[in-house]
Amino acid sequence: MKRAKYLLSGLTVLLLFVAACGTDDPPTTQLNGRALNGPAELSHGSRSVTLQVLKSGTGAGTVTSSPSGINCGSTCSRSFSSGTVVTLTATPAPGSVFAGWSGGGTSGTGTATITLTANTTVTAIFNSSGGGVTLTVNKSGTGTGTVTSSPAGIDCGSTCSKSFPSGTVVTLTATPASGSVFAGWSGGGTSGTGTATITLTANTTVTATFNTSGGGGETFTLTVNTIKSGLGNGTVTSSPPGINCGSTCTATFPAGTSITLFASPSAGRFVGWSGDACSGTSSQSCTFTLTANMTVSAQFNLVMITDNSLPNGNVGADYSAFISSCCGSGSPDNFSIVSGSLPSGLTMAQNFGVQSTLISGRPIQQETKTFTVRVQDQSGSSTKVLSITIDGPVPLVITLPGPTAKSGTVGAAYSQNLFASGGKTPYSWSSTGGQLPPGLRFVSASNGNRIEGTPTTAGTFTFTLTVQDSGNPRQTATQQTTITIN
Repeated sequence: MKRAKYLLSGLTVLLLFVAACGTDDPPTTQLNGRALNGPAELSHGSRSVTLQVLKSGTGAGTVTSSPSGINCGSTCSRSFSSGTVVTLTATPAPGSVFAGWSGGGTSGTGTATITLTANTTVTAIFNSSGGGVTLTVNKSGTGTGTVTSSPAGIDCGSTCSKSFPSGTVVTLTATPASGSVFAGWSGGGTSGTGTATITLTANTTVTATFNTSGGGGETFTLTVNTIKSGLGNGTVTSSPPGINCGSTCTATFPAGTSITLFASPSAGRFVGWSGDACSGTSSQSCTFTLTANMTVSAQFNLVMITDNSLPNGNVGADYSAFISSCCGSGSPDNFSIVSGSLPSGLTMAQNFGVQSTLISGRPIQQETKTFTVRVQDQSGSSTKVLSITIDGPVPLVITLPGPTAKSGTVGAAYSQNLFASGGKTPYSWSSTGGQLPPGLRFVSASNGNRIEGTPTTAGTFTFTLTVQDSGNPRQTATQQTTITIN
């Protein structure tokens, strides 16, 4: 009977299993007391993302999370369901101070709250405190106001000095009293008119300037001009914002505002300020207090070449042309050819005087040359494309004497200068027909060409005066000339 009972029990289990497998309904699984419809529903559960905490700095400390999971210390990485809102808390170790968060959209020195939608890394910075350092706030100016700190400690008003652990990041906020305006921070690396944030590593003094507003919220207008000399260009911006000149060159500020202008050259060099404030200052920043409507000008210089064209030349004829510059800073201006070349036979000096150079020489062939000249001084450099055309030789002509040369007297010294133009110098002179008066001859000397001598015979003498240049090919000019000897 006992064996038969066991056989019956086993058969019952087998029949139940076959019945279940023969149905169309899948088996169910229980999770947290709820029936899930098999593996399909399990595979579509919440996605997990990882939050990782890093620590940096010269100090030590721990970071914990809510909901729990991070305890860094030891556990610095944890997976959470996507969409979880996690709050991180930093606790510095003794002798350290928490300096702030970074990464994952975090900042500041309080708790950090993150909504996790992707793998995220956050860094907590701990610095060694190294003992306490003192932050002191001074107030100056014609107005009044208070300065407070975060973390708390400064409320100046009354409490204008406070000791903080070294490495503490302190944010100061200035609040002007009625009838005053906050004009700006100075000292301790601070500036501007917003909040001032300081990392304290030594005793530090910061000054907050409050000025009277002129009563009733009075305002003044600041106008900025940009003076652009040569090819110079640039913009001027302001702190507090308002001026961005470029485009916005006029702005209105409360009376007593401390304004800093910044000049940023985009081409060339910033030369200096002029006008109602900062006149004569060459620093790119200019700070002043707005006590009336003011106009300030900023000048930007960049040297430029003023010539747009150069004269033509002729083969074999002496050539010279100046290229001039202006509007830069410092001297002399230096010139160079950076692309292309001059016509054959011409050269260019590095400079000729203070703001010019000279192209000179004797062209040797007919051609047109295009080249780029660069001029440079202390303001920077600029270029210009120029060209020179060399035409054929200038026709050779006799210019002196005319058909009738000066007369002479027997036995008296005689001299007649000879001049020609065109062609290529030097020239050679001769008589190719007729007869010179007896006693006269052609002379070529460093001081010029001439007919000279002492006539020995009276009469009127006609000859062919001939001049030849030194070009290749050579040019020749002739003229029937008469000399009378009395």
